[in-house]
Amino acid sequence: MEQFSPASACSKGHRRSLAVETAAGGSICLSCFAALVSDSRSPTHHVSYALSQLNLAFDDLDLLLELRERHAYLLVAPLVAALSAFDDEPLARQVMDVISDLCFRGEIRRLGLGGVNEQFTASSLSGDFIARIADRLASGALAWSRRHIYLLHCFGVLLNSHQGSSPAAHIREQDALFSNLLFGLQLPSEELRGEVLFVIYKLCQLNVTPWENVDDDDNDCVESLDAMASSLWRLALEILLKTQHDEVRINCLALLLVLVGKGLFQNLFVDNIRGIDIKETKANGDELMQQCPLITLFSDAIKGSLLSSDEGIQISTLDLIFHMISPENCSINQLRVLVEENIPDYIFEILRLSGNKDPVVISCLQLLALFSTSEEVFKQKLVVGFSTLLSILHYTSQIPLHPVQPHALTLVCNCISISPGIMSISQVTEVALILTCILRRCMNGELPETFILACSTFVEILKSPSAYGIKKIGDMIKEASRCAVLSSLSFPQGRPAALLMHSLALLKEAHVYSRREDGSGNSDEELEENIMVTCQNYLLPWLENFINEEVEEDVVHEIVQTFHLILLSGSEAQTQTFANNLISSNLLTLCFAYLGLFPTDQMRSSVYLILSSLIDRTLGPSFGQPLRDAFSYLPVDPLDLIFLLGQKSSIDPQLALCQRASLLLLYVSSLSGERFADDTQVLASLEQYILVNSNNFFCGTGDSLMLAQLVHLYGLYRGSQRDEKMSYSPEAEKTLLNLLARDDLELFSFGIHPMALKWLFQQERIMTYLSNQILKFCRLSRANESQLIVYSYGSQTMNMQLISELVVSGDNYVAQLLVSLLRELQGEGGEDDMICVLNTMTEILKKFSDASIQLCMHSFSGAIRSIYYSPYCAPQLFSSCSLLVFHVLYTTNHNVLSQDGEWLAVTVKLLEYVNPKLASQLWGQEELLVISIFCLILHHSRNQALEEPSKAILLNGSLASAVENIVQTSIAKGPALVDEEMETGECLPFFLALYFFSLNSFYATIQDCLDWQDLLQSSNTAPPTLLLSIKCHDLCRLMHFGSSLIKSLSSQCLVEMLSRISDQRERNQEELRCSVRYLQSMIAVMESLVFYEEKAVATNCGICLSKILSCKSLGLGEKMVIRNCKWFRMIMEEFTMTLTAPSMASKYFKNLHKPASRIATGLLRLDQTPQWMRSVFDISCISGVVSNLCAQNLSAEMVDLFRALLSRKYLNEEHVGCLNQIFQVCRKQAYKDSSKGKARDSSANSFISSNADFGKICNLLVDLMMSPVYREKETDQERLLREIDMFYRELSIEGRCE
Repeated sequence: MEQFSPASACSKGHRRSLAVETAAGGSICLSCFAALVSDSRSPTHHVSYALSQLNLAFDDLDLLLELRERHAYLLVAPLVAALSAFDDEPLARQVMDVISDLCFRGEIRRLGLGGVNEQFTASSLSGDFIARIADRLASGALAWSRRHIYLLHCFGVLLNSHQGSSPAAHIREQDALFSNLLFGLQLPSEELRGEVLFVIYKLCQLNVTPWENVDDDDNDCVESLDAMASSLWRLALEILLKTQHDEVRINCLALLLVLVGKGLFQNLFVDNIRGIDIKETKANGDELMQQCPLITLFSDAIKGSLLSSDEGIQISTLDLIFHMISPENCSINQLRVLVEENIPDYIFEILRLSGNKDPVVISCLQLLALFSTSEEVFKQKLVVGFSTLLSILHYTSQIPLHPVQPHALTLVCNCISISPGIMSISQVTEVALILTCILRRCMNGELPETFILACSTFVEILKSPSAYGIKKIGDMIKEASRCAVLSSLSFPQGRPAALLMHSLALLKEAHVYSRREDGSGNSDEELEENIMVTCQNYLLPWLENFINEEVEEDVVHEIVQTFHLILLSGSEAQTQTFANNLISSNLLTLCFAYLGLFPTDQMRSSVYLILSSLIDRTLGPSFGQPLRDAFSYLPVDPLDLIFLLGQKSSIDPQLALCQRASLLLLYVSSLSGERFADDTQVLASLEQYILVNSNNFFCGTGDSLMLAQLVHLYGLYRGSQRDEKMSYSPEAEKTLLNLLARDDLELFSFGIHPMALKWLFQQERIMTYLSNQILKFCRLSRANESQLIVYSYGSQTMNMQLISELVVSGDNYVAQLLVSLLRELQGEGGEDDMICVLNTMTEILKKFSDASIQLCMHSFSGAIRSIYYSPYCAPQLFSSCSLLVFHVLYTTNHNVLSQDGEWLAVTVKLLEYVNPKLASQLWGQEELLVISIFCLILHHSRNQALEEPSKAILLNGSLASAVENIVQTSIAKGPALVDEEMETGECLPFFLALYFFSLNSFYATIQDCLDWQDLLQSSNTAPPTLLLSIKCHDLCRLMHFGSSLIKSLSSQCLVEMLSRISDQRERNQEELRCSVRYLQSMIAVMESLVFYEEKAVATNCGICLSKILSCKSLGLGEKMVIRNCKWFRMIMEEFTMTLTAPSMASKYFKNLHKPASRIATGLLRLDQTPQWMRSVFDISCISGVVSNLCAQNLSAEMVDLFRALLSRKYLNEEHVGCLNQIFQVCRKQAYKDSSKGKARDSSANSFISSNADFGKICNLLVDLMMSPVYREKETDQERLLREIDMFYRELSIEGRCE
């Protein structure tokens, strides 16, 4: 192309107005340009140069705009002609670039009004090109060639980029254009087909098709267009089937998707399958391709695209299939064809190789969900792809709210239900874990559909035989069922009823699974228990909370049915516990409340049947049969049930059934503490029932179970009347009691409320009957005590507990009847029954020690005396009786012990029994038990009770001789006493205890005629005035050689002895009547045990030494012994060293310091304190002790020691100041603790089950000896506060003295 200056015309003589000036200063003659590019004979390099120059000129946007506005008409036709004139691809691309730049370059460069005009100009220009190209392609003289590829490509670019008015306005011959394009699709060129497909795709997308604005009334036109559409479909599918180019596939799929979107194929797939053999069509190839059904052609065509490595092609193909087989577009028959053509297999393969890419996964699962509607033919395909589905399910479950997670769950669930045995053990575990995670996530929010499908899938897994015997799955089932129930009860989105129903289905199936036995015959009891806990903790409270809310009947019914299934099919122990928990949670009241809300036959049968099973589990098999017999006749209102009791049942069999059921319901409700009506109303109905229907029982038509329930209910409501003036029917009461006595109903053969039993045992008119019942109870409790079960507001307790409570309460005849039985049963043949009664009374004392008070108040001693003096008192009876006597004396209060001769007679009889054995020293169980009884009698005598029996014991010479012989025999063993197991070793502790209690009894009964210092005499002097005695030096020897127990008992006796001697000396101002060597030996033994490991022994030795030191009437010799005793100094040095060492003081302050502190206090309070005390308790030592002292380890003994140090002026002001701070803190803590009540210790640990338990009997006696009764009357805290007050009093005295 020639360039020229603006001042001159071109060489062809064209007008200057047709020239375009460039920014470089030159011009382009458009006429010459048009002639050059439109001439097919023009050299291609000239044409290419001209196009490039014009394209470069387009860089000047102003020039481009001017060209569009003034000279565009000169370029449209030549450029379109150039596309068809040259068969040169690079040249064609240059032409397309020029057209594209001319139409679309710089369209949005300007804003405002100018920008709009420019856009309009560009849109109009592209429309001109579209019109020109469309005319060429619609021409009847069109002969397709390779050159038309560029024309089609440019046409597609223009259609794709055109903006503004619809391209339809520029295309004049749409039918001809489409006809030619359809013909072009039939050409063999892949590249040409691809371009044609893209053009048709864009035309369809832009609604530039013959099918737009069709008159439906013109049948010929419609048929013609349908034929064209069918041809287009078939041609596109054939191209898709045969092509190997992804570009062609993309265009073809895009066209098919647009056609699907326009709905141009619904009528094309309507069964043209009929009459054509698909296999024959495929076998004959192209000849029959035109006859092949479109659905078959479609299935073959998409297979290649499904196998494409291009993800975009796969997704487009999947989208096409999805639209094709959607329910509104595809019939079941056509869907089956696709399945038979293995399309699902291709989809499963795509899923397997997808790498969990979301677009592919979503498309595939959506398709498989549609294919699953063709259930029969799809089953096999689904089974084959199961492993792939599991991996996809695992992937989607990790993403909350994944859009196709429900599809994955649906497919997995369908596959498991179709083929239950398809899963391996590892797959069962994997799916169970996935579903558990999904259900757990549902608690925080998830799609309701996902929740429902997860529950359904889990149910199918549990039904599958593959899940049997897998141990790991049990924990998953627990978690899944619990999360499912919790999620359904609190789901944030809609459909709570449906969700709850599915969670209950999972819960029930989980329970069925838990009851399956493994190869060893065992079931999963832990899972079963967990399911019951879920019901109790979540479902039952939900029923209680939503009673006043809007709730559907089906939901309540399903929950009740779930409970019922568990009760019917659960294990015996687990379901009994579950039933008891349900009853204690007032399930009966709850059931009747919902029965009032939904008074339908379905709800009535569900409620009464579950109640019958509940009663069977709690009270025994077939106990709920009356409810099963009458549930169809029973009313829904519990008040109507009560009303039925007042009717006469002999004339109506159905009424009799209803009354039996009503009594049973009232009976069970009373055991759980529930009430269906006011007590007065129920009592009136029961009385009416008794008066109207009592003849049934007298005639024998009423059974004992009904009578038992009636007695229980009547006794309960009579016993619950707090107002004695409340009205009742004496006639009904008399009738019922007569029935009770006549039938001899066994009270302990059925559950009975404590209040009802108490009322029965308050009825004096049936004492004989009650006595027989007590005797039966004693017999049964001995045979099998575990059978005795009663119910107290839903909790099970032993009948022994209930009887014990009745005895302790004292407002009934149980204690009196027990004591009376001891008298009535005496005689030949009554030994076994008497032993049963005695053992029962012992068991009662085990539970409540205060019961002994009630026994003693009803002449217990007289009954015991008659047993001991009975000629039928065999050894076993004697042993049981003695054991009971021991417990009664140990636990009773001395105020209730009778002062008549009964206890004296008992004591005399026991002495007569034991005296022959004393001489021979044949000590057996009974003899030691008798000695223990003597100890307790002596113990009570110190409170002016049982004085005469005590004197009989104290003045018994045989007993005194036996004590002396046993002690001397033990002492003679020396060091061997602690090692050897001797006969005396077994009985020595009991006789030491007897001696201890005798010392107190002597002091309380015959003190005036005793000289306590006789116990200090040596063995060769005159015998002491105490007949029963052990001398002081013998006790010291026992302390030295004996075991820990002997040391403890001997030291306790020595404490008591020295206390009596000290009191006598102080009272009579006597000298100590013993030698200095005797005193030295006593002190030596006690000093050696001050640091003994047994705290009681060390404490007793400290007390003994402190009593010797604190005696005011010490003689000169005694004082010399004390001052010269080196052991005292060693004890004090050890004591101070331990208290001043921080590492040792914390442990030592825990009561280990008390013996030495008592000795230190006694030494400080001597008239002349040993001189070495000042060096031991120097300033630094006291400072160290005070620094280690705190309110927590302060004791009364330490405060007493500081008071003694203060009086001896060992403390300075700093010491007193520190002690003052500690004492103040201790006071505050003590007052704070005193405001808190302390529970009394239980006596259960003090119970002796048999007289062979020597150790426990001895421990009881030792505990009694060590009790505060024989020591300080105050508690440790009270003593501490008293000592602090005395310290401050001493401090004030010292201050005044100064």
